[in-house]
Amino acid sequence: MNANETNPAQGWYHRPWAVLLLLFVVLGPLGLPLLWRSGSFTRPWKIVLTIATVIYTVLLLDSTLVVVRMALEQIKPA
Repeated sequence: MNANETNPAQGWYHRPWAVLLLLFVVLGPLGLPLLWRSGSFTRPWKIVLTIATVIYTVLLLDSTLVVVRMALEQIKPA
């Protein structure tokens, strides 16, 4: 079985699209163990997706901090 094929007996969480959805939409870095346990991706792809997930998470956290700071400035008493 190659990396693109999935075993029908495997759970949905082993399918490549489901792992990507969990990484970038639902779980972020909490989905990394699932990525590394999945047989659907080769080792180089796992490394690339791990780096992309970490960068994506850092950018989201930074954006969240900017929005929180802006909101706090708006509600600060004069």
